[in-house]
Amino acid sequence: MIPILRSITGVGTCATLALLAGCASTDSFARLDANRDGAGSRAEFDTFMKQEVFNRVDANSDGRITLSEWQAFNPKVDQARFRKTDTNRDGFISRAEADAAFDREGSLDKLFDKIDTDGNGSLSRAEARAFRAQVRKHSGAAPAVKTSNPTQP
Repeated sequence: MIPILRSITGVGTCATLALLAGCASTDSFARLDANRDGAGSRAEFDTFMKQEVFNRVDANSDGRITLSEWQAFNPKVDQARFRKTDTNRDGFISRAEADAAFDREGSLDKLFDKIDTDGNGSLSRAEARAFRAQVRKHSGAAPAVKTSNPTQP
């Protein structure tokens, strides 16, 4: 695994790698910076990444993730991990269940801390761009294709 991302595990790892390749683009950073203050707070980053990851994995955009959708995105996901995330056992992962899994894992907090190189508690466009360059250098990641649908909750 990429050394800088070694501490990030679980739900978001694969999705995060794919998404970060495009995170510093003008469009992506503008969506991250929801309050338009020129920086991405921890809360903005958390909201942005949860939405982006969910939308990217939800291949048919029906608002729920099946085991096959998750495995298409990350072949290492097994049925046990899916069941752990699908807390209501309906055979799908809802946005709320996915968000709760991110919160349990703390993976977005770890990722934010890796990107926030000056430790000021917010992400600058330059920090996002530098992290994206590191990810691309170590993984060959390509920019993400699917992005948030602003009409979805």
